[in-house]
Amino acid sequence: MKTLILIVACIGVGYGFANYQFQKRTSGKVNILGSDADMDATIKKNKANVTPPGKIEVVSGPEFDFGTMKRGTRRTHTFILKNVGGAPVELENKGSTCKCTVGSLDAKKVGPGEEVPVKLDWLAEGQLAEFAQTATIGTSVLDQEEIKLVVKGLIGQAYVFSPPSADLREFLASDENEISGRLYSFEEEVLEIASAVWSENSLASKITCETEPAKKLESGEVPGFADARYYVNFKVRLAKGISAGTLSGNVVFNRKSASEDSKVEPINFPIQGRSVSAIRVIGGPDYNEERNILSLGTASTKVGLKKSFVLAIKNEDAKDLQIHVGKVTPEKAESALKVSVAEVKSASKQKMFSVTLEIPPGGAPVECGGTHGKDFAKIVLETNMESAPQFPMFIKFRISE
Repeated sequence: MKTLILIVACIGVGYGFANYQFQKRTSGKVNILGSDADMDATIKKNKANVTPPGKIEVVSGPEFDFGTMKRGTRRTHTFILKNVGGAPVELENKGSTCKCTVGSLDAKKVGPGEEVPVKLDWLAEGQLAEFAQTATIGTSVLDQEEIKLVVKGLIGQAYVFSPPSADLREFLASDENEISGRLYSFEEEVLEIASAVWSENSLASKITCETEPAKKLESGEVPGFADARYYVNFKVRLAKGISAGTLSGNVVFNRKSASEDSKVEPINFPIQGRSVSAIRVIGGPDYNEERNILSLGTASTKVGLKKSFVLAIKNEDAKDLQIHVGKVTPEKAESALKVSVAEVKSASKQKMFSVTLEIPPGGAPVECGGTHGKDFAKIVLETNMESAPQFPMFIKFRISE
């Protein structure tokens, strides 16, 4: 074992000495590939002499948003293409989508560090809609054969709201709500609002609108509405006590014409939502809470119909709560439908009332099946609560002979 270890040690010492002698004799000698120093210098020189390829960069990005444009107007935007590479790049107009044209491509070749403008023209046509049009510029760069330039925006009417509409979703009837907005005019004529009222007379006192005097837009003041000429700021206020149920309608802005004093042009601002009051209907499967519709079913004139449901009312007004039947419409339903209300349970903060709807036998046939959207009966229950003075409900039924 000792002999084997001695042999291995001798071999290692001999190899080390031989390698030392070889390095000493060949150090600095030139071989077919040159010395180590020559090879490092050559590599660095070759790297320094390599010219980086051309590369095109779109200054400020390849997309531009025109915002809202009046139908029939033309807008242009100039994109700047810059060569950020080290070699010249050849450019080619490869066309555009049908409604966008390349107005100019001033240079077919751009050198390192140079810029070239590309102008795109767009004519706003069609109805109110979003648009996005593309122009394609070809390049001689292998890994950048095409550059897409995009102009986009919205084609508007002569008058555009911002926001375009208001969705209140669910809101408490006991709360006040406010909506702020702006009406833009693309007409040269000064925008003058004669009045702004809610479209339904029954809620005209609950939903009101205030408008400020028109202001002229300075160039570039609102980039998203660059073609607009005037604007009017407005606030829509919804007072407490809007009846529970779906709210859907318009604030009608009546624009006064400067050429004809007696003529006004209506401009509608849509508002929707659902008023949730302190009154809750417990009507079982026959009551559609989302649409606020109670179905009585179908019967003959000999049998008639009768159905009851419960109103649970939170008495947050701390009053001696009272409820009674108000108006029943249409006239055919008023003559056929008998509605009665009775208190069934009381507590300090909540009361419950039973409401009975009855169509006695022996009457005439009546059709309120809701098959044509508005073909419903409607009852209005009135209370002495400030936050919910009225509670309307839609009723569907059919009485045949």
